[in-house]
Amino acid sequence: MIATFLVFAHYRAHRFLAELPRKLGADIRQETNSFTWSQTVKGRTVFTVHAAKAIQHKDGKYILHDVGITVYGRGEEQQNRTDHIYGKEFELDQGEGVVRALGEVHLDLQAPADTSSTVSKQKAPEIADIHEKDMKDPRMIHVKTSGLVYLQKLGVAATDQPIEFEYNGLTGHAIGADYNTDSGVLLLHSAIQVSGLEHGKPVALTATRGELNRSDRKVVLTQARFVTIDSDGKQNALRQTVEAQLATAFLRKDGSTERLLGERGVIIASSDGSKISSQRGEVLLGESSKPDSVVLTGSVHYSAVDVSHQASADAAEARGTFDSQGRLTRAVFNGSVHLLEHSVSAQPSGGTTGRELRADKVALALGVTPENKTWLQEVNANGNARFQSTGLGKKGNETETNSIKGEALTARFRREDGQSRLIEIKSDGAAALEQRNGQQLDQTASGDSLDVTFQPSQTGSRSTGLSLGGGDEIKNALLQGHVILVRGAQPHGAMVANSENDRASSQRATYDGRTQRMLLIGAVELQNADGTLWADRVEMDQRSGDASAEGSIKVNYRQNNTAELLHVLAEQADLKKSSDIATFYGSASRPARLWQGAFQLQAPSLQFDRHKHTLTARSEARSTAMAVHTVLVSSPAHGEEGHGLLGNSTPKITVVRIASHEMVYSDETRTLRFTGKVRVESADGVMLGQQATAYFLPAQGKRDDMSKSQNSGLPSGAVDRVVIEGDLQIQQQGRRATGERLVYTTSDGVYVLTGTEQQPPKVIDPIQGVVTGRELRFRQQDESVVISNGDQERNGPRVRTETRVKRK
Repeated sequence: MIATFLVFAHYRAHRFLAELPRKLGADIRQETNSFTWSQTVKGRTVFTVHAAKAIQHKDGKYILHDVGITVYGRGEEQQNRTDHIYGKEFELDQGEGVVRALGEVHLDLQAPADTSSTVSKQKAPEIADIHEKDMKDPRMIHVKTSGLVYLQKLGVAATDQPIEFEYNGLTGHAIGADYNTDSGVLLLHSAIQVSGLEHGKPVALTATRGELNRSDRKVVLTQARFVTIDSDGKQNALRQTVEAQLATAFLRKDGSTERLLGERGVIIASSDGSKISSQRGEVLLGESSKPDSVVLTGSVHYSAVDVSHQASADAAEARGTFDSQGRLTRAVFNGSVHLLEHSVSAQPSGGTTGRELRADKVALALGVTPENKTWLQEVNANGNARFQSTGLGKKGNETETNSIKGEALTARFRREDGQSRLIEIKSDGAAALEQRNGQQLDQTASGDSLDVTFQPSQTGSRSTGLSLGGGDEIKNALLQGHVILVRGAQPHGAMVANSENDRASSQRATYDGRTQRMLLIGAVELQNADGTLWADRVEMDQRSGDASAEGSIKVNYRQNNTAELLHVLAEQADLKKSSDIATFYGSASRPARLWQGAFQLQAPSLQFDRHKHTLTARSEARSTAMAVHTVLVSSPAHGEEGHGLLGNSTPKITVVRIASHEMVYSDETRTLRFTGKVRVESADGVMLGQQATAYFLPAQGKRDDMSKSQNSGLPSGAVDRVVIEGDLQIQQQGRRATGERLVYTTSDGVYVLTGTEQQPPKVIDPIQGVVTGRELRFRQQDESVVISNGDQERNGPRVRTETRVKRK
């Protein structure tokens, strides 16, 4: 509208005034009361001048009264355009080449966009008829000014008086103008104002200075400010303002605006509390004068504030694209992008939640509601992207901060209850999920890619699972490729993850928000300061801290810095945090195995109770086989070469293999107990019984210091004594012995074999015969056997027979 006024009003009027002095001196026909003068170029009428009276003075000046001027458009595009200029009185100084309007000048200019009608180029009608018709014509722009002067020698037309115009419900004002006919540049000096209704909405434009270049089709405004008001029938109208220190409009040939450029302090503000600022802004407009795209550069900043919500955005550059209705559908931010949002929760518990996004580049996809409002559909962030949310934690009295990082992030939203609800975030390239309670890091999860879906937290209750603030609780999460989980005080399980910094790795990790269980698959490794667990698959309960593992399980565990490393091999494992119990299971072909130093254990199941400091090995529940196999290695007492149970020499290092149905070791009693039939094998031979118990000295070797045990849950220290009971049978190199109970004491190297009244102990040797008695003592230091025949109460005289058996 401004371009129409500036270009057509001044251009047409000044062009006529520039031509008038020369034409009057050559072609004008004077009449007493009226005259009409027209100029034709190449058979086409350019303009027509009609005056009611013309008076020539002695000084050569002319006074024209009641002047009406009709200016016709030139060129193919403008041939149907007609402008009218009229005034009460004009003064012409032909010698000086000066034309001055005496009093008001009115211009009725045809809008440049409307060229549909064909204008008759006949003799102009009376001035009154012209004005009355133009005032009713919606195609016309009506202009009023005064003090208009044209300097022919300079080719400049100027006025320092106020200028008024009206078009299609809009009115405008300016003070002072000059127009150069050679360059086609028109300057408005100051106080430019435009106001009225546009598409039924109040608008206003102000500027301190304006420059219009007809040749370049360009309009430049200084300190421009454009205001629109959208009441929409509501009590509180929405007021939007666009400002720039320097604004440039580039026009099409039809006079419509093609491009807008704002420089030095571009500001777009709204009365709803939103504001955008930048150093430079550029808008491309469609033929319907609605925006197609916008580019903001140089310290771009966005802010929005209301009672319950605050948002801001910072970037080096911002770009936006619009649909055919001029609604923003996509926005792209580049260069150190920082988006921030805070809101006050509507829940009874209250609290503040926030979201924050940082990246090198962020793209927003926007949708449009049936109420013609835009809403956020999708966010794509690239280059060191980091999404962070903050809200109250599970306890309600601390701040919980969660963040998702990656080289590329994609967040999708759904429209619910008038808001954009986060439903999914995908992260690719060095993806990570981090959770903090207050200032304490709770856990982190990283991998090659991360996919998280969200669901609203239950109304009136706090989240019990992983959440990202703002009422968004993680529904499912999938982490793939080089997965690493690091957790603080919350352990993964009882056996190998009970320190302050737990670490887990795998090829794939999934989280189920409904059950709050984490599943790790592929080359799983759980690690902390105590040890490491490897498996094909591990499932962890985030609430209880319990875990279960499957497939090729291996454990390396160290109870303290001085203890030997414990190794476990199994097919399955259950790790219970609450009870501090870890259970390992083998398969039919591959039983669970354990070893530490020389101690070895193999069984269908192995169970560690860290609370009670016990180790239990069991056969299958319905099996009668002695599937528990234990290997003990020890040296003989006093550093001497030992002698076997039946009188044979033994090596200094003794290896004992024990098979049983069940084995239990207790740190509290320092005992290793075998039950459910027992088979003991050594270099001396084989012993069979119903149960056996090994008693260990304290680790430091003091028999009376049992309370100072290391509480490892595993056998340690030297063996004090060994007791085998129940239907005892001993076999060794053709000899055999039977009895009910055998006690071996390591301090004196003595074996004591006893039986019952009906079945006393005895040794059967094919050479020496049968040796029997109520109690048989075998001394390891020599080759003697002591036989005692006292009664059961041991009250009568004791008869003792001593027999020496020579070794081969």
